[in-house]
Amino acid sequence: MATVLVIDDDQSYLDSMTSYLRLKGHDASGFLSAPQSSRVSGRYDIVLLDIALAERDGFDVLGEYVAAGIPVAMVSGNADARNAVRAVKAGAIDVLEKPVDLGRLEVAIALAESRSRVIKSERAARDAWLAEHLFVGSTPAMKDLVAAAERAASTDLAVLLHGPSGTGKDPLARWIHARSHRCDGPFVIVNCAAIPSSLAESELFGHRRGAFTGADRDRNGCFAEASGGTLFLDEVGELPSTLQPKLLRAIETGEYRPVGADATFTANVRIVSATNRDLKAEASRGVFREDLLYRLGQVPLAVPPLSARVADVPGLVSFFTAASRIRAEFAPDALEYLSRREYPGNVRELKSVVERALALCAASDQWRISISGAQLESLDAMGWNTAATTTTASSGFTFAETMPLREAKRRMELIYLEQQIAIAGGSLARAAERLSVLPNNLSRRLSELRDKTSTSSDDQD
Repeated sequence: MATVLVIDDDQSYLDSMTSYLRLKGHDASGFLSAPQSSRVSGRYDIVLLDIALAERDGFDVLGEYVAAGIPVAMVSGNADARNAVRAVKAGAIDVLEKPVDLGRLEVAIALAESRSRVIKSERAARDAWLAEHLFVGSTPAMKDLVAAAERAASTDLAVLLHGPSGTGKDPLARWIHARSHRCDGPFVIVNCAAIPSSLAESELFGHRRGAFTGADRDRNGCFAEASGGTLFLDEVGELPSTLQPKLLRAIETGEYRPVGADATFTANVRIVSATNRDLKAEASRGVFREDLLYRLGQVPLAVPPLSARVADVPGLVSFFTAASRIRAEFAPDALEYLSRREYPGNVRELKSVVERALALCAASDQWRISISGAQLESLDAMGWNTAATTTTASSGFTFAETMPLREAKRRMELIYLEQQIAIAGGSLARAAERLSVLPNNLSRRLSELRDKTSTSSDDQD
């Protein structure tokens, strides 16, 4: 049977619908407000979503869920053809009117189950491809990491990923979840650095109505929503010290108490956490609880910086290029340049460099783009790592200026080509040779870009 999430701010309707679904053999849960899509995706086969929610517009929630690949059937208290058309166009699989036709509801659930199976299959294939290309590197550091992560994934032990920012701790956490026996359960992310300390306990454990100012209804926390799956505590070193003993107890016993509740609840949760801090040093200074550190780090995994796995750069470049779906390749001298370049931002910075090169070269009229080392070096020399308000005097174009994406790409391409000619000492022929294009094609492309840019500027005037 299906796993169904019912979201409606009418408590009596919520209770009756979830009770009916359970009687029919479905695994049904009810929420008075919409949880984040990351806490729903992968856990439910279908969401029955009220169009008129009190806290958020139902269509905003629909768009968020559809973007995350979650099947949604909208439920409306009144027959409104315009809303029904709008919902279907936005991606809803059906629009049901209260009182819900139970036969039509079962049809919607069956359709959603079919879609969920396809989505889960696609995700499994994606995760397998990700494992093969992103984490299986040729360097000993990555081979050791992947082997250890593979062993850890098959257990329920808590995993602590530690290493510099940008090394791939987030996708590695997802990969560990995808390789575990909990892969069909939820993967719930908590960014500990983004939660105000006053709300951290409520975020993790939930609260009861009236527990504090603004708590106008019951709310489930991340522990409840991650039950049966994995709870990923990102930047766990940022947790407030007052919350650390409560988290320790919840991890050790599986029990937690929502803020303002009289009773304790249980959740079957696997913990994966990540940090770029030296938590051992912080524990020795009394900043982070030592007992919590050892509980979170039953399996500590050090994620190496890119400087420790330079031999993996070509493979990562191929991975990011394939993911972009742009018909392009990096020439041998480009891969050599990327391999000796420094990356303070680690893999995240390499990804940005590759995407930047692909975006700027995508306007080429060649069927397949070949990116050279000279092009990459020129892009770095253009000052792309400086503030976004940098102005290129030769073009009068400010990168902070807002304009249609097509126009921005055209202007950036013009800037790049003009700088290539300047680097070649003003020789269009030498610039064309560096860019691996014919001089006539380069000349024609420059004329097109200058005409279009000039026309655009005249239109703005």
